[in-house]
Amino acid sequence: MFETLHKSKQISVIALDRLGDYIELLRIELKLQGRELGMQLLGYAVAALFSVLTVVFVGFAIIITFWDSPHRTLAAWAVVALYAAMVGIGVFFSFKHEPAGSAFSTLRNELKRDVDLVKESI
Repeated sequence: MFETLHKSKQISVIALDRLGDYIELLRIELKLQGRELGMQLLGYAVAALFSVLTVVFVGFAIIITFWDSPHRTLAAWAVVALYAAMVGIGVFFSFKHEPAGSAFSTLRNELKRDVDLVKESI
C-alpha cells in the first residue's frame, strides 16, 4: 500500500512538472492554428472573389455574343443554368471536403504519451 502511495506521489510530481509544458505547448499550438486559419481564410476570400468575377464576366460574354441573334433568350438562360451548375458543384465539394488534420495533435500526443507512461509505472 505504501508503495502505491509513493508511486502516486511521484506521478503527481511528474504531472505538476509537465503542466507548465502543456500550457506552453497549448499556447504555441493556438498561435500556429490562428495563423494558419487566417492565411486559409484570406486565400479562400481571394479565390472566391476572383471566381465570382470570372463567372460573371463569362456570363456577360456569352450573352453579348448572342445579343444580335435569335438565340439571345436561350443564351441568357444557358448562363443562368451555368451559374446554377457552378453553385451545385461548389456545394457538393464543400460538403465532401474533409478537415486536413487535428488542431491540437501535438498536445494530444504528448498527453497520451504521459498517460501511457503513468500506466506503465503503476
